[in-house]
Amino acid sequence: MRKFSIGIIIRVSIIVLLSTMAAFALTKGKIGLVCLIFFIIVITIYNLYNYATTLNKKLSRIFDSIQYQDFAITFRADNSKGDSFEELNNSLNAVIKSFNQVRAEREATLHFVEAIIQQINVGILSYNSDGKIEIINQAANKLLSIYKISHISSIKTHHPEIYNLMISMVSGESKLLRLNSNEFSLSVKEIMLRDRKIRLVAFHNIRSELQARELEAWQNLTKVLRHEIMNTVTPIVSLSETMRDIIEVDFSGVKDKELRSGIDDLKTAISTVINRSKGIMDFVNAYREFTNIPSPSLEEVKVSELLIHVSTLFKSSEHATIDFEIKNDFSLLCDTYQIEQVLINILKNAKEATIDVIIPKISVSANMKDRHKTIEIIDNGPGINLLDVEKIFVPFYTTKATGTGIGLSLSRQIMQMHGGTLEYMDNKQLGSRFILVFP
Repeated sequence: MRKFSIGIIIRVSIIVLLSTMAAFALTKGKIGLVCLIFFIIVITIYNLYNYATTLNKKLSRIFDSIQYQDFAITFRADNSKGDSFEELNNSLNAVIKSFNQVRAEREATLHFVEAIIQQINVGILSYNSDGKIEIINQAANKLLSIYKISHISSIKTHHPEIYNLMISMVSGESKLLRLNSNEFSLSVKEIMLRDRKIRLVAFHNIRSELQARELEAWQNLTKVLRHEIMNTVTPIVSLSETMRDIIEVDFSGVKDKELRSGIDDLKTAISTVINRSKGIMDFVNAYREFTNIPSPSLEEVKVSELLIHVSTLFKSSEHATIDFEIKNDFSLLCDTYQIEQVLINILKNAKEATIDVIIPKISVSANMKDRHKTIEIIDNGPGINLLDVEKIFVPFYTTKATGTGIGLSLSRQIMQMHGGTLEYMDNKQLGSRFILVFP
């Protein structure tokens, strides 16, 4: 600060000296010299002003930097003016450094949040009051099947039902939506961001949750039914067998034809009751595996090895040839036995579906695209009636005369236990198309 004060004193002294010289020259009538001295005085005053307002200029520069988010400046040019100027410069540089760190941390946090938004499975979309989309993640793009979107008018063109819900729902409201055979929860939230109204829309696929709850409900129902049926039918079978044995022993010597005929009819009726009751018991026991599937014993296996092993089981098929195709090999973390059972169930259904087809075709293809691992089974049978599509995964439901209705529901349960899904997709050509989707 001492050097700064000396600099001020020197400049003021020069101005005073020059003013005295100008007054003296004016008394001598030397106008030219007076003008020259006056010019020098103006320059000195300007220099004094700049010298004295250094702090104001620095503060102005740092405020401009904050306003325009430009923190590339440093202060050190006038360190030679004294220790106080050096300390001031160091303080200002520390402020600039702190702003830089805050901005860097904010940008890092923003990038982190953006990465999370892009990776989550919930579709996220936000737009302003003009309908301009500000944020949309990959899940929302995939759901809407629109990958270049900047305005919600594009949603109106492709999915008018979603658009109408989005603009009509109030903040905090949620509604269920069905799209592409999937159930979604659509939620809307309005927020104010710097005096701008932003509308945040979330699409949550709840199909897996619904399937899990439906499966749990069917399992609980099956357990109750099995318990009640077995408790009711078992005594009937036991008593009927006892009655049949009594008739065979106690009435074996009856000679009267009419009485003998009646006894034989009674034995036949009792045998029928026994057989039908045992059939019911066998039927109920068949569902034990549906409610008692062991937890998967996970191991890493190549999908090529899995399909090769399954293909050997169907090599001797006399009816339909099954084509196995591996578009690109990949590894699965799964219970090999359980996944093979799923494939066998679907392939057996495909063989039965093509039994009346002149040139039956069944294909199995494995593919991994965009981190999605799938195995697809397609046949050229008559396909599944639209009225039956929603029921094919329901336990006990079957369209076959001799079916138990357990195969597909069991297969879907196994896939869910592996963190995946089993879906029936509408085949554009004739036939059925099942897709196993793995995590």
